[in-house]
Amino acid sequence: MKKILIILFISSIYTQVMTDLSFRTSQSIAMAGSVVSDPGIAESVFYNPANLSNIDNSEILYGMTDFYGLNFIGYTYFSYAFSTSFGNFGIGYQKLVTNPTSGSQANLSSESSLSLSQGFDLLRDNNSTLQLGYTINYMMLNQGQTAGVSGDGSDGMPSTSINALGIDVGIISSLRNKVQFGVYLKNINAPSLGRGSSYHYLPRKMTIGITYRPFNDLNTNISFERLLGKKDIQFRFGFEYKLSHNLTLRSGIQMKPNRIGFGFKYMPFENINFSYGLLLHHIMPSTNNFELGVSF
Repeated sequence: MKKILIILFISSIYTQVMTDLSFRTSQSIAMAGSVVSDPGIAESVFYNPANLSNIDNSEILYGMTDFYGLNFIGYTYFSYAFSTSFGNFGIGYQKLVTNPTSGSQANLSSESSLSLSQGFDLLRDNNSTLQLGYTINYMMLNQGQTAGVSGDGSDGMPSTSINALGIDVGIISSLRNKVQFGVYLKNINAPSLGRGSSYHYLPRKMTIGITYRPFNDLNTNISFERLLGKKDIQFRFGFEYKLSHNLTLRSGIQMKPNRIGFGFKYMPFENINFSYGLLLHHIMPSTNNFELGVSF
């Protein structure tokens, strides 16, 4: 029974684009996805581009995620947030590869996304802020050649590549640097992949979150996420506590399904940090993330 559930779960991953994953970066994994109202600057490309308007220093983020201990799924991501005279921007890249045979050069499938984001202020005064941001995602899906009836690929279907363009929009507002409110709408332009019998729209979702800072070293986040057209709502709660100048602790929970996250960010130097995130699952093995960040 467990093997059947795992196969069904893996199949659901392969039938959706990787950019629909709610848990990508170390911060999101450790805090169970409750970051829409307060993502890190470089993470804003993936979770709420409005936060890019708060750039103080340029940041680079690179990470790898091991989903559910499945060694044939490889996921890597990169983001770069920077400020120019034309505004504050972010660039992101993600790639998810499925390779069932260790060392094989032929992938069963690969999904990648190249993102361009911008965040800017609508209002900023001594007591409050209001920011708006957008992300343009160019998504590519490559399917490998099928084995066919013979099993050696001689009579299988050839490899194919399809792509789509998605647009995301985010809003963040804050009051006295104590309360922060965030909204993120993904794929608002209803992008689609395929044609004919394989034609389908990519998932659209809305995430709403609130961050409360009782004091400077502690952030508490609550968020709600819903796939548009579905009734189920995922509730998430997370916190981030700065234990010392070098070490920040993170944790979070999600309901429907129930999941628990843990993690930390360690800064051996002022402009370099290492992060780790762990997310438990009620059926599957845990998800692990390792991340390197640099600011300058």
